[in-house]
Amino acid sequence: MESKKKRVSQLLQQYLQNKLTTAEYNEMWSLLNDIPEENIFEDELQELWKNAQTEDPLIPGKEWDFKMQLLTNKLKEEGTAPLRQNRVVRLKKFWWAAAAAVLIFISTGIYFLATSDKKDISLLTKNQPADGQKMDRVPGGNKALLTLADGSQIMLDSAGNGLLAQQGMTQILKKQDGQLVYNTSGTGTEELVYNILTTPRGGQYKITLPDGSKVWLNAASSLKYPAAFTGNERKVEITGEAYFEVAKDASRPFKVLVKEMEVEVLGTHFNINGYEDEAAIRTTLLEGKVKIHANERSDVLKPGQQSQWQKTGQLKLVNDADLEATMAWKEGNFQFENSDINTVMRQLSRWYDVEIEYKGTISKHFLGTISRNVKLSQVLEMLQQTGVVKFKIEDKKIVVMP
Repeated sequence: MESKKKRVSQLLQQYLQNKLTTAEYNEMWSLLNDIPEENIFEDELQELWKNAQTEDPLIPGKEWDFKMQLLTNKLKEEGTAPLRQNRVVRLKKFWWAAAAAVLIFISTGIYFLATSDKKDISLLTKNQPADGQKMDRVPGGNKALLTLADGSQIMLDSAGNGLLAQQGMTQILKKQDGQLVYNTSGTGTEELVYNILTTPRGGQYKITLPDGSKVWLNAASSLKYPAAFTGNERKVEITGEAYFEVAKDASRPFKVLVKEMEVEVLGTHFNINGYEDEAAIRTTLLEGKVKIHANERSDVLKPGQQSQWQKTGQLKLVNDADLEATMAWKEGNFQFENSDINTVMRQLSRWYDVEIEYKGTISKHFLGTISRNVKLSQVLEMLQQTGVVKFKIEDKKIVVMP
């Protein structure tokens, strides 16, 4: 084992210096597949990282970024291969084993690998409990408030499973997995009444609408929808962020309203991010076709495209949208793609229900993936270990410092 570890360490260093032959590149991946232990090369990677920060680095910062990004892309490609291949399982085990595993890159060439096993959280905290335990915030979960047409409200996270309410010919059920489901036996002639599903900061929820469409709501979001769809269209309204898998019905187009923007679909999968504190409302199409209407302009999206409706009123079309980053929240991750610290902290603020205060300027950008299923202190420690940002926890407030 020790000889394999030594050989892979040599190959990793040669890889970062562009000195690998094709045969050696294949040998490196073959050896990685044969070593199942998690984080076995953490020390070697940290040494390489430290060397990259010296005045005369063995591996220049930009070269480090580029090569490590290629490695990351390689791992993503491997992760899409069939699971029957032992190679894929082992690669995913080695690189992404811990729930909080993260590869963070900074634009100047800083890199860090961390896992949830890390016990020493060296964050500054205020008002610590008497037992010495540091104050922390647990990750969000399935929490939502359902407001019925008559104004009555149901806290879904504390409600029991089974029938919650009946509105006309529609039954509202909470499934064992926590999902909210609408079952309707109506003929489409009953009165149109609306329900509202609202997630708090630190909450998320999944709902199946009366037509069979599925909606996932991110934290601090809301969905307004009819208890039963009537007429010749299906219309809902959202705030915040939601992912839709729309049931196909060519005779009744599905429409989503976000402020003054409308997204029209027949049957498709798409994500809408319309948070108030974001610079634009972003609609990203994964499957099918949608039509965006905003400010008397219309755009038809194809899979892989994203529309960005700026607060200035401009509608911008992005052809090569980052679908993985867009869908990270639904898959239980934070994913940063050259994100500035404000973008990073906005996501943490919503999921952990904390306020953010900045002291000083941080110009570096982050690239990496972190699980949303870990405590706030673990996420902050990972970011802090890059050496370009520090945090102080003050009750429900996070102070961000260079």
